[in-house]
Formats: sequence, C-alpha cells, structure tokens
Amino acid sequence: MTYALASLSLPLWRMIAIRHQFSPTSGEGARLYGGRWNRKGCSALYLAADAVTAVAEYYQGLPKPGTLVPYQLDAGRIADLTDAAAGPCDRRVAEALAANWKAVALLEDKTPPNWVLTEELIAAGAEGALVPSVQNPGGRNLVLWQWHEKGQQGDGAALTVLDPDAALRPPR
Repeated sequence: MTYALASLSLPLWRMIAIRHQFSPTSGEGARLYGGRWNRKGCSALYLAADAVTAVAEYYQGLPKPGTLVPYQLDAGRIADLTDAAAGPCDRRVAEALAANWKAVALLEDKTPPNWVLTEELIAAGAEGALVPSVQNPGGRNLVLWQWHEKGQQGDGAALTVLDPDAALRPPR
C-alpha cells in the first residue's frame, strides 16, 4: 500500500531527559539504539501532537525527571498513518503498532513490520510520519527521519524549538 505524503504545519511537544535538554533537536539516541519507527543507525526524532502524549511517551510507566519542550513544525512530505480518532489508518499500521518490535529485532534477529514500513516511507520521500501513540490511546506522535532547525541549512522538515527565554541553550 502507498501512503500519501502531504504538507503539515503544527505545534509539537517532546519530553526529553534533563541531561539532553541542550540538544532538543537531536535524534542521536534513536540513531544509536533504534526505536519503534527507526532501526539502529537511522536517525529519528520522536515528537507528540500534544503535551499529555509527550509526557506519556517519555515516562512509559517509569517516572523520571525531564524537560517538556514545545516546537513548531513546517514540513512538506509527511505520511499520516492515523485515522480520524488517532488510531491506525489501516490493518498494516495496526499490526506494526501491535508488534513487539524489540523482541522481533533483538531476540529473533528479524526486521519488525514497523521498520519495513518506515523504510518504504523513507524510500518514497517521506520526511516523517504521523503515527498513533502506543502510550496514550487517542494521542498522535510525529516521527521525523529528515529534519533541520528552521533558519539553518538542511534537508527535510523545518523544526523550530520554541524557547523565547533561551533556557535550552548551554550555559557559557
């Protein structure tokens, strides 16, 4: 199945570990360890369409301190894998969400369906995908595979960190 790619402009949220608060647009952790929508070695930035979903995704049942960061996204090629109720748009996406991707990848040494779908979307030119939240039913996440900070050189979606007080800049 082919998924349409469309422009998307919206506010987003991400809860990040305090030790990483000075690099709020980095996808390095996902690149190093892999994630639901990216295999190890593929950079990805996981964001949420609302603050509640961002917090739920960060905690995943394990309370820990973090920094909630607001963003503004301006993208040209995003695949929407959600339906009107923020659920999976089709059976294939539902199966990808239901798959225990960590067990498939790490224990079975196979490619989880999530990664197969991701690789197809990237090959089709997607900068990212809007996906249902596993941690907050009814919530939506946005995973980016190609992005840059707005106002800087780069390919992919333009992402602005909304930080008017410069609180996320490293101290001098």
